[in-house]
Amino acid sequence: MPVTPSSLITTADRLRLGGIHLDSPARLGLLEHFALIRDPRSPRGRRHRLDSVLALVACATVAVGNDRLTAIEQWADNAPQQVLADLGVWRDPLTGRCRPPSERTLRRILAELDDDELDDQIGAFLAELDDGPPDDRAASPPGHRREREARRAAARPPQTAPTGLLRGYAADGKMLKGARRADGGRVHLLGLAAHGTGALRAQRQVDAKSSEISALGPLLDRLDPAELACAVITADALHTQRASARALVDDHHGHYVLIVKANQPTLHAAAIAALTGPDIDFADAMHVEADRGHGRTEQRITRVAAATGIDFPHAGQVFRILRYRGGLDGQRRSKEVVYGVTDLTADQASAAQIARYVRDHWKAIENGIHHVRDVTFGEDAHQVRTGTIPRALATFRNLAIGALRHAGYVNIAYARRHHVYGHQRILDLFRVGHSASS
Repeated sequence: MPVTPSSLITTADRLRLGGIHLDSPARLGLLEHFALIRDPRSPRGRRHRLDSVLALVACATVAVGNDRLTAIEQWADNAPQQVLADLGVWRDPLTGRCRPPSERTLRRILAELDDDELDDQIGAFLAELDDGPPDDRAASPPGHRREREARRAAARPPQTAPTGLLRGYAADGKMLKGARRADGGRVHLLGLAAHGTGALRAQRQVDAKSSEISALGPLLDRLDPAELACAVITADALHTQRASARALVDDHHGHYVLIVKANQPTLHAAAIAALTGPDIDFADAMHVEADRGHGRTEQRITRVAAATGIDFPHAGQVFRILRYRGGLDGQRRSKEVVYGVTDLTADQASAAQIARYVRDHWKAIENGIHHVRDVTFGEDAHQVRTGTIPRALATFRNLAIGALRHAGYVNIAYARRHHVYGHQRILDLFRVGHSASS
């Protein structure tokens, strides 16, 4: 017998008829967000709803091995009929069965899609997850040692947990090494991830790595101004530019913590001069922390100084982070020195807080997103090059990582394997279907 559809009115219909209020405190599911994206196809002959197609791709991306369009089509073909019905998949009027789209249809839709709209709606969905209560559906079953150990490591408190931290966002770019644009150039994506959760809140494609500087302002415009006001934006040395500092403070009323390297030689030299001296001179402006794990030890010593006489917009302090790394025997084998500048004054941020902002930047986007996309999803091995497909698939990977982290998973590889065996678990991640909405 054919499966009864979960609703005779589509999500898009409910949006038009007023059944869903965008200013309501109720959180939208993924289908509702996808229904807000403009469909690039002609209405004539259109069979599959856009929100349904995008939801299928999102669900298939979660499951391990479904990182290519062929695998996404295969996942949809093997999904239970009730799952397809919950996703709003087109129902064949002759057989009464849900018929998912073909790989050709998936490729055509993703290639023509407005990728800015896709990023905006996925960023809004992840923001709602961040603002909502933590999900308790992902309790790790007994016996899964690696995920359990990962949870313990993530929950381990630092030696000194600074209080009074502002909301933070990490800005960084990433190149999709296997993908190409129509002109043969590389695909560069600039992302903005939330500290703590690591959810990618906004993303834009830029022409080249050097274009990330001019794209930072428009990227910040995608966030709620009230949310961004008084937030801290962390970025690498590429974004340590006078224009970027002015835009962050003057235009968006936020704060910055920026790394300083040789691309700003005058500022770099001034920071070195301000922070050079024996430790006793910085006794009240220094923070020391150490980590032990993953076969190594690391000690980080952060010292700060007032940015007196330093010619950089809104500069309040400069800082230096000295990192020593070594084996578990405690012997130091490498040393790294990093300098930076922030508009936060000594009254607004201590050495411990600045160290946490820098550390959270690395955790949120470098290790939390880019490393996972490269290693767990094999992103750099993908060679799809048609239209906006490379960026769209990268966006769906961001969605999978953010949703799994909200559900309580730390080891994303483990989480993907765990979801292979339960379609309803995937629907629950995105608040789709009867169980997720109850």
